[in-house]
Amino acid sequence: MTVDLPLHGVPYREASDAHQRKMTVADFVALLDQGRRCYLNQTALADFPSLNRELDLRFLDLSRVFAVNLWVGGGTRSGLHYDHADNFFAQIYGSKRALLVSPELSSFVYPFPDIPSKSQVDPEEPDLERHPKFARCDVWLAELAAGDGLYIPRGWWHFIAADDISISVNCWHGDTLSERERVGMFLAGGPRVLWQTAYDFVQYGLLRRPYRGRMFSPPPLGLEIYRAVTARLK
Repeated sequence: MTVDLPLHGVPYREASDAHQRKMTVADFVALLDQGRRCYLNQTALADFPSLNRELDLRFLDLSRVFAVNLWVGGGTRSGLHYDHADNFFAQIYGSKRALLVSPELSSFVYPFPDIPSKSQVDPEEPDLERHPKFARCDVWLAELAAGDGLYIPRGWWHFIAADDISISVNCWHGDTLSERERVGMFLAGGPRVLWQTAYDFVQYGLLRRPYRGRMFSPPPLGLEIYRAVTARLK
């Protein structure tokens, strides 16, 4: 579980170990009732068999379903990011709002150099002195109530927030970003992303130095590339 979420909309700046806790579902629900900002995020719905039986995706005729996840929380901010696969998102309880930015504007959202699928911009309260190019972005807003669904195409930047208690499910499916699209998204971060990826490849891959895990974030891209390369060489 992730507890005491930050008030700002860029959780990727925060150290994950400062917010991660192990607890029972009952204790987590108690925190929600107390108004604490906490999140059961990206948890496989299959881990809750009775809930899993309630969801029937067959009528959507989705191809290549990669994962179906449960999201439960209050006062949550996902951060602006993109996924490599198409995302069907459904609101079950409470409400959320989603802000979306086209992948064509990736160079204006200031990706983190080490994790370029995550943005340094809080789209609800952007710091235009630090991130002036974000003012050139067209931002699409979707208000989601219980029973609403939202299709988020792969590569589209999105930020999803809930002020009160919310329950959602999502399904990643379909084709993933092509190699050409991935390279394009990577290069949108500019030279700093290239240098940071090379640095992390050496530091965290070759030299095996520990990295600082951040909230809702994968390992640095340079380390992931190192792991992929070494796996192919085995």
